[in-house]
Amino acid sequence: MKTNINMSLKLKYITTFALFSCYFFYGVNFYVVGPTLIELSALFRSTIEKICFIYTVRSAGYTLGSLSGFLFNYINRQLAFVFFMSLMGVSLLLMPHCTSLFQLFSLGAINGFSIGSFDTAINVWILEMWGEQSGPYMQALHFTYGLGSFVAPLLCEPFLSSKVMIGHHIKIEDYINTSATQDFDPNNTGVNITQFLTDDEIRSNPTLIYIPYAFAGAMTIASAAAVLVLYAYKKYEPPTVEKTVYKIANNDNKDLIKNGNKISQLKNFIKTNIPSFNTIWLVSLGALFLTFFVGMEQMHLQFLPTFAVNTDLNMSPSAAALVTSGAAAAFTVGRGLSIPLSLWLTPQVILYANHILMIAGMLILVVYANTSMVMMWTGNIILGAGLSSVYASVYAFLEQQFRVTNRIGSIFVFAGGLTAAVSPSLVGQYIEANPLILIWFNLICVGICLSILLVIHFSIYIRNRQKQAKVVDTSATTDDECLKKMIMMA
Repeated sequence: MKTNINMSLKLKYITTFALFSCYFFYGVNFYVVGPTLIELSALFRSTIEKICFIYTVRSAGYTLGSLSGFLFNYINRQLAFVFFMSLMGVSLLLMPHCTSLFQLFSLGAINGFSIGSFDTAINVWILEMWGEQSGPYMQALHFTYGLGSFVAPLLCEPFLSSKVMIGHHIKIEDYINTSATQDFDPNNTGVNITQFLTDDEIRSNPTLIYIPYAFAGAMTIASAAAVLVLYAYKKYEPPTVEKTVYKIANNDNKDLIKNGNKISQLKNFIKTNIPSFNTIWLVSLGALFLTFFVGMEQMHLQFLPTFAVNTDLNMSPSAAALVTSGAAAAFTVGRGLSIPLSLWLTPQVILYANHILMIAGMLILVVYANTSMVMMWTGNIILGAGLSSVYASVYAFLEQQFRVTNRIGSIFVFAGGLTAAVSPSLVGQYIEANPLILIWFNLICVGICLSILLVIHFSIYIRNRQKQAKVVDTSATTDDECLKKMIMMA
């Protein structure tokens, strides 16, 4: 896939920088919900299990939104990009102002749908602009997303409760002396705070979370406006795909000018418009890989604050947000390092290194998450570094094998949203009672991802061996023919 020659180099850099800004605020937008989940449960007088449904509807919307990639061949992708990103910002901004869970979940679904459409468009856009040179730019794009995921918990932390909680329940010692505890059973450590706090007490601190939501939403809309300005300056034109045109001569036998017969015309049509079996196979494996990886990545970073609060370490939401920010920092640094590393290492090498780090971080958390604060930080930092460059590296790896079109990009984003739509309901209902279910879920997913990666690598190896064998056979046939001609001439 060649670079887009329809754009000047200067305009490419300006457009790329604008897209980087958009992806940064997309990262902030996506990870604002996780650190504020406990505050949302108090704000809406709900339980963690119920409030976690926002992840399900958001991921379901994301999955449906990814299908819009099929429309980008028929509508202007740049204007659609601006629309969906603006919708992303508006829906996030309004979430804390909802008066019911139904309204909150509806906005979550709209937010997810806009994210899915946005994510499909921006990844294909970068690949189109830079083509074979897209590796470092894809890594840089996802580095900006990592920055956003790092900033989101820090943005939320000043507006979160500093009280130590058991799950989403305030620890007994914090309210043992209040008059509200006269009907409170001290042996029932799982009583919901909404059972003994007034509306004013519940809403006094959580209402402050509208500030990070407002900031993230407003900046997302501003980034969309910058892309709209670029559209007004110079409309983006996708690169043209070179296709051979076959004409039929108006002679008696209607032979094809270049190929000589209709069978050749049909073969060339199939070759031009229908992907090969190898391409279909690799696209399927890539989609399956992303199905498990994206679900794992999003689940961990979104549920990490809830996980940290519910472990035996009894961390406050504020402290849990800092742990999340530490994991996101490692996630961001890893993506930053992957930019220069992608110039020296193949995507395959980076992917295998990522999987080793992910497994190491998860094993540390399985053993020590309930007993050691230091190991809680260490495990999450290693895991964050492992998660960092997988998504971009998979795209770069598969781009070397076939052209990632709007349709294929849409398939990848759709596949990535499948597990992310189902897993929150599975993990959310158990994470309070058994927080380690999050880590065991991640271990299963990373094992499946590693197995799929090995199959992809083996499939490419077999295909390359077959190609080499065909080249050798062709060469041998040519040599035999030359030898026969030489004998006949003698």
